[in-house]
Amino acid sequence: MTEAILEALDIEKGFPQPGRERLEILQGLSLRVEPGKVICITGASGSGKSTLLHLLGALDAPDRGQVRFAGEDVATFNRRRLSAYRNRDIGFVFQFHYLMPELTVLENVAAPGMVQGFRKRESLAAAAVLLAEVGLGDRFAAMPYQLSGGEKQRAAIARSLVNAPRLLLADEPTGSLDWKTGEGVFAVLKGMIDERGLTAVIATHNPQLAALTDRRYLLHGGKLQELKELS
Repeated sequence: MTEAILEALDIEKGFPQPGRERLEILQGLSLRVEPGKVICITGASGSGKSTLLHLLGALDAPDRGQVRFAGEDVATFNRRRLSAYRNRDIGFVFQFHYLMPELTVLENVAAPGMVQGFRKRESLAAAAVLLAEVGLGDRFAAMPYQLSGGEKQRAAIARSLVNAPRLLLADEPTGSLDWKTGEGVFAVLKGMIDERGLTAVIATHNPQLAALTDRRYLLHGGKLQELKELS
């Protein structure tokens, strides 16, 4: 059996609610992701897809269970290793682009590289290459407000890859876009993943997009159920 690059083992996660019972989101959830595979998580709004991706990316910690990356328990990472995991090992794409409005498109894409400690010139050069790949080679100097929704999300995809991560986590990457635009953005995302041989976990409610991935899971009742076929 191929060694997993990412594992969730018996994960439990809930949130307190003032004056009400604690809301249990994930209950004994497990997931195994092999290198080079594109995994899709589907499920209704509020089922816990974003919560799961936040735990996998160490943006939050589980109440119980483990998240393991390349065989290591993420909970044992010291501050420096945890920062490297979030900023170098993983690339994030969220439903909303979160581009910094005061920076140009090129500067936005280069920013994670500079945060990681790469030289500005190197980060800008890497950002330029990625922007050209996602079809924004003529938009380096544009400000975020000058971009369409699809262009902003393509810039966000480029930003997620600037540090050459080993793993990509995408949370409803086309959820804020209309169908036609979203389909184009997903094609760009999938193309970048395939070209680099990346491992990816993508949360989406769109069955047509989910069908393009290697493995599909339904998140329901706090656990994952593998889907062999999509209706």
